[in-house]
Amino acid sequence: MAPSTPVRERTRREIVQQAMELFSTNGYNATSLQDIATAAGCSKATVLYHFNGKAAVLSAALEPSAVALDEVLAELEGLSPAAAQELAISRFVELSVKFRGMIQVLQDVLPSIEAMPEFTDLITAGMRLTAHLAGSPDPLENAIARFAIGGLLGECRHPGEQTDTELRALCDTALRRLLRPPT
Repeated sequence: MAPSTPVRERTRREIVQQAMELFSTNGYNATSLQDIATAAGCSKATVLYHFNGKAAVLSAALEPSAVALDEVLAELEGLSPAAAQELAISRFVELSVKFRGMIQVLQDVLPSIEAMPEFTDLITAGMRLTAHLAGSPDPLENAIARFAIGGLLGECRHPGEQTDTELRALCDTALRRLLRPPT
């Protein structure tokens, strides 16, 4: 017999799951803690027992993608700029397709994300990945990488419009055309 999951853990998971559904459907800014509590079948006080606010709920929902991003960055350590750029493109495309539903939610909070301390590590990791995608410290190459990421994330915002295979091919091709390998 499999061990049962403690009630607190199940409640926490349900809050996160329902919050992501609401964030994806209504947007982060249009979703209240009360909306999350109602969807999760608990009180607002229960949500606040598990999380210190809406940003903390979103942070918990984004945890799997943040862990995956950290794993990619660890893979890139010690590689030459060209090898790191090549691997960064492949891995970034995969992450973008895998977590495409969360991208829509992130786009909603981007204007104010720097003011949310829950996302400091995610922002730093994103900047590190951008540098690897650029392939060099050149400011123009970094600007092109940021531009490419913005376009790619914009395409990933709308789950269901393209299959994963179509989206993967589009993103991979676009990044490779925009980002020059370092010389």
